[in-house]
Amino acid sequence: MEDKIILSTLSKTWIFDLDGTIVKHNGYLSDGQDSLLPGALEYISGLPVNDRIVIFTSRTEKYREQTLQFLEASGIRYDDVLFRR
Repeated sequence: MEDKIILSTLSKTWIFDLDGTIVKHNGYLSDGQDSLLPGALEYISGLPVNDRIVIFTSRTEKYREQTLQFLEASGIRYDDVLFRR
């Protein structure tokens, strides 16, 4: 008899690290701007719209506006971005 996996239909929370997962690691420092890693936009865009997306980064608050502007311009949806204090 084959076991069935039953998945919850409740919304999920996705947690991503920014540098090296969504964007090139330290590209904002070495290249002067961020660049998306291949497949990042497609993956995040494929998540259910009711799921919550939280992005963590070790970037300081100094880079908050630059980072948020890049994510929005690139079409990366998120609910929260947590920066290092």
